[in-house]
Amino acid sequence: MPVFAASIALGGCWTAPVASVQPKGEPRLIQEAVAVRSVRNPAIVQSVDARTRTVVVLNPGNLARSVYKAGPRVANFDQIRVGDKVQATVAAELTILVSQNGRVPAGLDKLMRIGASAKVLTVDPSYRLLTLQYPDGSTEMFKVGLEVRLQEMEPGDDVVVRDLEAVALRVRAQ
Repeated sequence: MPVFAASIALGGCWTAPVASVQPKGEPRLIQEAVAVRSVRNPAIVQSVDARTRTVVVLNPGNLARSVYKAGPRVANFDQIRVGDKVQATVAAELTILVSQNGRVPAGLDKLMRIGASAKVLTVDPSYRLLTLQYPDGSTEMFKVGLEVRLQEMEPGDDVVVRDLEAVALRVRAQ
């Protein structure tokens, strides 16, 4: 019985990770051009431009519009119509840096004018996982390659996410 009581008491000690902590050290660039793929939530197509191979979608959850440039591997681009519900797989680049009180490393002020789009929430070097938390509270986990310097990253680091192109656009049933 004492073991059961101890396990219940200790179970209440866990707290969820928080990305609002301030990382240690001076403002600095940790790593840029970290290649990742992200599967986005299904969204409704607002417009399609065949000439530039771009699709504008409306994300129902937050009513934000996103513009995706379809890469050459998106084979079904000509089948996408306004009103379709699509799920995009997007090739993106992450830039991870430390800022302090709005200060950023020299030369990165242009990049930060668009603002950090996420914060590092957790780093798991053993499985090569990097979890980000976006300003709306949503999280996304990425499996990263061996070249990514996870040992230098910690919760609270700023991340600029830059979408490069949609590598897949899957039309979902309405």
